[in-house]
Amino acid sequence: RARDADARRTLALNTAAWQKLRASVLRDAPLCVHCQRRGLVQPATDVDHVNGDPGDNSRANLQPLCHPCHSIKTAADKGKHTRQGCDLQGMPLDPRHPWNNGV
Repeated sequence: RARDADARRTLALNTAAWQKLRASVLRDAPLCVHCQRRGLVQPATDVDHVNGDPGDNSRANLQPLCHPCHSIKTAADKGKHTRQGCDLQGMPLDPRHPWNNGV
């Protein structure tokens, strides 16, 4: 599969090792961290590599996301234009938004 084709991936998604790691992340943090930043409570279904490197399976690099948030982040990581919404104060969640860069 395309996701497993990345040569940097050290654990194939269909292995017991990845499934165990994934279950551990979701057990420790069952809510989507991106939704929480917007003040929403949404169960996490996916585990995302924060830095985009599928070979870095350190716990600090793994975050729980709902599927829509994971899809948006993955698209943004690949350079596609995405919309991420705002937090409770009306600030854009996209770290690349000019308001978040002091521009």
